[in-house]
Amino acid sequence: MANVTIRLDSDDKNEFSAICDKIGLSVSSAFNIFVKTVIHEQGIPFMLSAKDDGFNSKANISYLEKIKKLDDEGKLKFVEHTLEEIDRMAK
Repeated sequence: MANVTIRLDSDDKNEFSAICDKIGLSVSSAFNIFVKTVIHEQGIPFMLSAKDDGFNSKANISYLEKIKKLDDEGKLKFVEHTLEEIDRMAK
């Protein structure tokens, strides 16, 4: 066995540990699974990309913050529609 030391943001480490606990894994076991998967797949087992999906863009985050503020102030109104109405609006 060998030891590996990594540096993580404290909040990320805590959130990762909590998720591992929920699924019954230790942090060490989770990293071992990752390592074994990298070896088996001969690469990182998920896509790495710098592509902006739009959801996390500054413009969208700003929009979502504005909408949340309106909702917090009680100024946001939601309208319910049936699926049939939505289908008609989409045409």
